[in-house]
Amino acid sequence: MLSYRRVGMAAALEALEANASLRIVLLEKEPKVGGNSAKASSGINAAQSKDDLDAYLQDTLKSGGGFTNPVLAQTLVDQSLDGIRFLESKGVDLSVQCQLGGHSTERTRRNKTGPNVGFAITSALKKAIDDASSQIQIVTGAKVTKLVASDNAVSGVEYHVDNRDFTVSTPAVILATGGYSANTALLKTLAPGMEAFATTNGPWATGDGLELATGVGAALVDTDKVQLHPTGFIDPKDRHKSTRFLAPEALRGAGGILLNVHGHRFVNELATRKEVSNAMLAQPEKRSFLVLLQTDQVQAACQALGLSFYEKIGLVKVVPTLEALAQVVGVPQSVLDAEFDSYLKAARGQAADTFGRTAFANVTELRPMFVLEVEPVVHYCMGGVQINEHAEVVLGNHTTPVKGLYAAGEVSGGLHGGNRLGGNSLTECVVFGRLAGQRAAALVAVKQ
Repeated sequence: MLSYRRVGMAAALEALEANASLRIVLLEKEPKVGGNSAKASSGINAAQSKDDLDAYLQDTLKSGGGFTNPVLAQTLVDQSLDGIRFLESKGVDLSVQCQLGGHSTERTRRNKTGPNVGFAITSALKKAIDDASSQIQIVTGAKVTKLVASDNAVSGVEYHVDNRDFTVSTPAVILATGGYSANTALLKTLAPGMEAFATTNGPWATGDGLELATGVGAALVDTDKVQLHPTGFIDPKDRHKSTRFLAPEALRGAGGILLNVHGHRFVNELATRKEVSNAMLAQPEKRSFLVLLQTDQVQAACQALGLSFYEKIGLVKVVPTLEALAQVVGVPQSVLDAEFDSYLKAARGQAADTFGRTAFANVTELRPMFVLEVEPVVHYCMGGVQINEHAEVVLGNHTTPVKGLYAAGEVSGGLHGGNRLGGNSLTECVVFGRLAGQRAAALVAVKQ
């Protein structure tokens, strides 16, 4: 398994479940577990029930803008509930549901208390990995340099650690190395223009898996499709930081409102990330204010999402009234009076929302507010190594699998098309990570 992150851990645990005699090596280039997986905060998607399967599929396909591989999307949706059960069996609490942008209903789940959901999942999987330590070897600080392959089949991995070179001989390798959102040179080549934006990704997101996979003839797909998340925090102390904290999408799901620098709403806040980001970029100064009225639902979401941390470091302000909000935004209070009057009438069902919003999370009256300054940031790579519905990496002819090579998570491409739905990344990690583990275990069993 190439990475000691959520995808790699899910794959390892599933492989061990399928074949208890396996010996598994997890190679991680960073010094510790985590990656971007541990930072995910809004939640993980799953169909609410069998009746929601088609709606979930249609939401995913619609978000992808015609570029989504429908077979991969169907696999994701069909196995999403089983993925939730898998995580719950490892002790992960996913009892809270909310509606994120682009979804037609509430199907995004997260934990009720404690750390963000990404960290909770990562911690639970790490504990399960530790419990299986007699069969799983973990090597951190390991830089994989080559996949060994011949006749369209992998036979091993070469890697470098502690100034020494090593080779692992194996008939099955799973790539779980993530995307390339922190590699400005690669962004400039694959998705020109995206290199100009700040990113939410850690420095490890350099696209190593793409180079490894193409080295054995694998196909890439949709590598020009990189997602802008509309709400990256702007730090008033350093407005041009290249790496940003993410203001989670669940804040908009809990009732967050976006205002431009003139104090006007301009978009349905629960449209897809692509739609909201494009609308923000069309506004004066290309930045916005995210305002949250402090309802019980908002308070619970803010506690679960760690908003108090961002308040402590100066990224979130608390304002008691529209008069105070007007001072923060820099507009006359009368502008905000009109905007909030219109919004609250829609939230109460007294009028249709100007921008088509239909879910308001019980926001019906003015209250004290949280206010955050935000702008679009590079967040996720939809493109990557081409896989089929079994998580098998596909050769450059786009049909034949590379025998013994699997990929899951952000390193792979095709599932999300032109835009990923919030919450689908965590689902992808679990669903396709487990599929990769199952297929790898079955292949090793045949070889044994």
